[in-house]
Amino acid sequence: MSTQRSRAVLDAAAKQLSYRALSANKLYEKLTEKGFSEQEAAYAVAWMTEHRLLDDTAYAAGIVRSCTRKGYGAPRIRQELTRRGIEREIADAVLQDFSPAPGVLHALLEKRLHGDVSDRRQVEKAVAALQRRGFGWNEIRQALADYGDSLPEDEISP
Repeated sequence: MSTQRSRAVLDAAAKQLSYRALSANKLYEKLTEKGFSEQEAAYAVAWMTEHRLLDDTAYAAGIVRSCTRKGYGAPRIRQELTRRGIEREIADAVLQDFSPAPGVLHALLEKRLHGDVSDRRQVEKAVAALQRRGFGWNEIRQALADYGDSLPEDEISP
């Protein structure tokens, strides 16, 4: 690869990373879409990684923090990591110590149920919403029990 061509691929990679953070896989894809050969794209990814301008672990950790703030569960976060090109081993490592933000499930239930756990249809809708956010049934069941216990007796409808 010529010096001019290597400079061009590095410039293109830097430009892509200046727009937003990317995983190594996504940067490689973007460079090949721009017309660079697989060898040139691989060179740019390796160079960026070596010079610490590209770090999939740090990028994945940022995604986990962002998704946690949005109230997502581990399966939904894993899906987002995969969508953004993070390898399975890195995803496993950053999700190893994951736990939902405290009070997220309670807040989401409050938003959906408004203190009324007697309407079965509304409870089912709330459960479905939590499942779409990536929470498992055991987490949801515990959150529903805690939510019902936290309501004053006069707010629970018969």
